[in-house]
This record gives sequence, C-alpha cells and structure tokens, in this order.
Amino acid sequence: MKLIRIMGDKVQIRSDYKEFDDIRINDLVSVSDGDVELVTAVKSLTDTVSEEDSFLGENDYITESGSVKMLECSILGTVKKGAFIKAIDRYPTMKVSAKKIEAEEFSTMLGKYKDNGFQLGEYTAYHCPAYVDGNKFFQRHACVLGNTGAGKSETVAKILEQVSRLPGANVIVFDIHGEYRNLSYARNIAIGERVPFPIWMFGFNDMISNILKIKEESATVAMTALRKCYYKVCDNGKENKPVYFDYVKFVKLMKFLNEEMVATGEVYKSGDKAGMQKVTKGDYNGKLTSVVNMLVDKMADQRYRFLFYNAGGQEYLYEFIKNIMKNDMPVKNVDLSEIPHDVAIPIIGVITKLVYEIQREYRPEEVCPITIVCDEAHVYIPDNYQLSASQKRMVEIFENIAKEGRKFGTTLFVASQRPSELNKTIMAQCANFIVGKMNNENDKSMIKGMIPDGSESMIDDTTMFAPGDVLVIGDSVPIPLKIHVSLAEERPQSRTIAFWDRWKTYGVLDVENVTQKYIEG
Repeated sequence: MKLIRIMGDKVQIRSDYKEFDDIRINDLVSVSDGDVELVTAVKSLTDTVSEEDSFLGENDYITESGSVKMLECSILGTVKKGAFIKAIDRYPTMKVSAKKIEAEEFSTMLGKYKDNGFQLGEYTAYHCPAYVDGNKFFQRHACVLGNTGAGKSETVAKILEQVSRLPGANVIVFDIHGEYRNLSYARNIAIGERVPFPIWMFGFNDMISNILKIKEESATVAMTALRKCYYKVCDNGKENKPVYFDYVKFVKLMKFLNEEMVATGEVYKSGDKAGMQKVTKGDYNGKLTSVVNMLVDKMADQRYRFLFYNAGGQEYLYEFIKNIMKNDMPVKNVDLSEIPHDVAIPIIGVITKLVYEIQREYRPEEVCPITIVCDEAHVYIPDNYQLSASQKRMVEIFENIAKEGRKFGTTLFVASQRPSELNKTIMAQCANFIVGKMNNENDKSMIKGMIPDGSESMIDDTTMFAPGDVLVIGDSVPIPLKIHVSLAEERPQSRTIAFWDRWKTYGVLDVENVTQKYIEG
C-alpha cells in the first residue's frame, strides 16, 4: 500500500490487489500513523493498471509496487481513546498505515452513543444498531426528505414509536392524509364533525383572509363594515387572537348594514306619506351584497359545517388546546384528512401559532418541550415569493419557531418530498437531515447547500437507495453512513395502492353509488 495524498477533507490511497481486495464503495478505512487515526469512507475505486494517473509524478510514490488500484476516501472524523468523534484536531504524518474497519471495531467505536438516544435502524454496511442522540435531534430542528415511496412515513412512525416510550414526551403531528390516526400511543384529534374548529378560533384577521378569502387591501368598504360588526358582537375582540363571538349574529348585522335605511330628519308634507319621515340609504346599503352572500354561502356549505358548530363558547378553546398540548399522551395527531384542503392549511397555521405563543408564556423552568411534526411541509411552508399577505403571515409563524423556538421549548420536525419547494429559512435552521431516496437534481442541490461541508457527495448516493434506506446527516448521529430504518411495531396507514395487483382481482366498478355519495356528501 502506498499513501499518495492527505488533504483537508479526503485522502487518496494506492494499494496492490491483495490488500483491500474486498473493499467496496462506502466501506470505512482507518488511516493512522500510530498517534492520529482518521476514519474515512471509500468514495471511488480506480484500477491504475488500466487508467493512467494524471496527477502523480514519479517522485510522489513512497515505495514502488506492481499492479495497484486507487482508493479515494472522504474523511469522516477521528478515533480518540477507542471512540469515534467528528472533530479533527490533527492530521497524521505521511508515515501511515491503512486498513479496512471491520464490524466489531466499528461497533466498539460507536458504543458510547447507544445510551444517549434511540435506535433508528442498523448500518447497512456493518449490520449493527444505528443510534440517534435524542437531545441533539429534538432540541434543534430536523428534516426528513425523500421521494414518494422512499419511506418517510415509516421513518417518522419509527421515531414517534421511540418517543412514545418516554413518560413526559410531547409531540404534535399535523397529519394531512390520516396516516398516523390509528397509533395506540397517540391521541387522534380528527378535525371535522367529531372535533369542530369554530370559525371564531381563527381570530378576526385570519378568518377574513384565510376562510372568507377577503383581501383587505382591495375591499376597504367591506372591511370597515366587517370590523364594525365584529366589535359589536364581540366586545372584547382581538383581531389576532381567538375570542368567541356568535357568527350568526355577525352575519345578521352585516345583512342589516347592507339593507339599512336612515332617517334624513325631514318629513313628507303631502301625499300618501304625509307626516312620515324621509329616509335614505345607509352608508353601506347595497355595497355589501357580495360579502353577505359569501358569508351565508360558506355557512350553508356542508363541507364547512364543522366551522359553525356552537361548541361551547370560549371554554371550547381551552379544552381544545389542552387536547393538543397536554402530555398525558406522548403524541397528539391532528388528523386533517376529512376536511377541505383550503381550510386544513389555515388550521395548521392557527394551531401552530397558539402552541408557540402559549409556550412562550411558561417560565423556563416550567416549560415542557414540544416538537411539531409537519407532514407534507412544502404545502404550507413553501419558499415562494408570490405568497399572499395571509400566507406570508402563516409562513412567518414557522420561520419564527425555526429561528427562536428552541429558546421556548418548541422545535420543528418537517417531512417533505420536495425540499426545493420548502421554505429556505426553515431548512437553513435544521441541524439534522434524514435523507431517503432522492432522484430530482434540484432537490439534491437544495439539500447539498444546507448540509455541513464534506457531506455533499453522500447525497448523490441516495439515488441508489432502496425504500427504507436513509442517510442521517447532522450532530445527532456519530457518523453519516447509510442506515436501514427498522419498521415500527405500529406502522402508518400508507395510501400506496398496488395498481397491477388490484387490476388483476377487481370486479366491475360501482360508479353510481360512489358518485351519489360524493354529491350528497
């Protein structure tokens, strides 16, 4: 073996075929001079008999050799007192030896990490447990990314299962597709008819912009009337906080303003109306027709009826927040699969805002940390400069948590299949990335720009990953090597359908009854 070059982030090794004859891509190699030991991962193998070296002069060799091959290895860290660490204080001299790291030695190097967190799966190259530091994973934001079918939901379920074993765990999951609704250790909060979300809980501003879809900047007259009616039915109203009011009375007042006739102070002197006061149209008469119709139509739409249940006044808010935040159950699954998508997204924003602002009210010694799991995060935390004012307000909630939430015991764990569409601020604040199979070059480029130096080349390897294989990069794992995630005992309800198998066995499709159900529902 002949060492050719040691650089800041990699080493290049020259070896005959008898040495390292069983070496493979991603295998670990120890490079040591007896004082300093580097741990490196093989990234490329080249046969120098058939491919001429272009960067070596004849004086670069330490000793002469016959048939040789080249190993290019990325430096992952060092070994000190038998334990692997990522920091590199010193580099070895040129008087080194190199050897493949075997499974037993690898397991010993990582032995100390098993007591600090949870087991995610096993390292595929060494078939030994892969542990994640629980503190470092949850106290700073994390992100799980991968193509559709890469195993994101299975990975999230595995982590939730591990968390559920802690007596004080407190995790909130926004479940758009209802995948986690049947987990025994989770309280399923199915927003809809079973768990109403009264429209007043959005607060006045979000109700107007996100539910009623009224743009304040282009509806000045309507907004003035809406505010007037709001404060009339809600004496202690606060536009950015959920304060109970009667929506029916609110609509009636809007109708009244739209039809209001006011006395002029004069009377008719003759004719059939002699002696009667003269009246004229009020300030809003006829100017609110479209808004009033929209208010009425929204309440009459069966898809949105859960927004208009009289669920017990202001006390309902306290009960709802208790169900969301209380850690009597380790996981609270906010199931949004049964409600319209255009309402589900604003509800996520409102709940997140409430949770974060309430967490800020606790004294540091009283706070129980909360992690918010954002499934399909790119849908409601996008990186899009064309967002409306109301959408920007919601994104800012998550950005504030990303930047300052850790101080108040609130962190994010986001999951997405399109990282290139995910909010850049939130991605930049993530300290840990779980990356599954990833094919899209834009998505891979996005991830490479966010992860620590030296890990970029590993992202390209994910193209060849099988479902359930992930690469964990960040300070919560000792070493960034491919991990196969162990299946959780309770798995998520995947909506993946085996088309071919279903087509082989399916009978004649019952379209009529399903269509009738859709129309009536």
